[in-house]
Amino acid sequence: MEKVINITPLVKSIYPEAKFGLMVVKRLGSAVGCSAMGDIVSVEVEQIRSSYPDYQRKAVMETEPLCHYAAYYKRFQKSYPVLGQLESILLKGKSIPPVGAPVEAMFLAEIKNLLLTAGHDLNFIEGALTIDVAMASVSYEGLLGQEQHLVRNDLYLSDEKGVLSSVLNGPDKRTKITATTQSALYFVYGVEGVTEQLIYTHLNNIFSYLSQAIPGAELQAIEVI
Repeated sequence: MEKVINITPLVKSIYPEAKFGLMVVKRLGSAVGCSAMGDIVSVEVEQIRSSYPDYQRKAVMETEPLCHYAAYYKRFQKSYPVLGQLESILLKGKSIPPVGAPVEAMFLAEIKNLLLTAGHDLNFIEGALTIDVAMASVSYEGLLGQEQHLVRNDLYLSDEKGVLSSVLNGPDKRTKITATTQSALYFVYGVEGVTEQLIYTHLNNIFSYLSQAIPGAELQAIEVI
């Protein structure tokens, strides 16, 4: 990783078993690989549906890694949004929206592996990265331009300019991935219980999709901390 990554003592104190995955992919180019990515999404979505032939929420919620995310969100009286995305595919016939390969690859792997992931344009990240636990209601501009406030005890990622993403409120607008993004940082929030192997598999899935859709994509770094 070219970026310095700091984990504060609060993280180690409050969430001692949490793990975080980071992957940098470069040479994404301006082409979003629409045709190839569309084919990948179609095949993978059908495989995801076939993996849940008799979907029952209660039973699925007891499996890994969903049970770990459910436990984290329950602390804040919230439900895990990736489960809702999975159910929209299984129960409502929906798919991954065509928003460009760098984001579609992340969404697809997120629903397949059920690991919470944020994507950021590396070129808009300023200085060192810090993983921390919110203690004050710091605000940042959310992905859609809405004002977001960090929730006390929530995990979040920031650079030297401000918050990039948090578990409960998602990514920011300043560093969002767009059609012109050349280099992306994919960040996995591995809440307590999520294994290192699951995170590595997930990140490799994202890169596999990207390399198929954008042949010039280059894996610059991948690690779990």
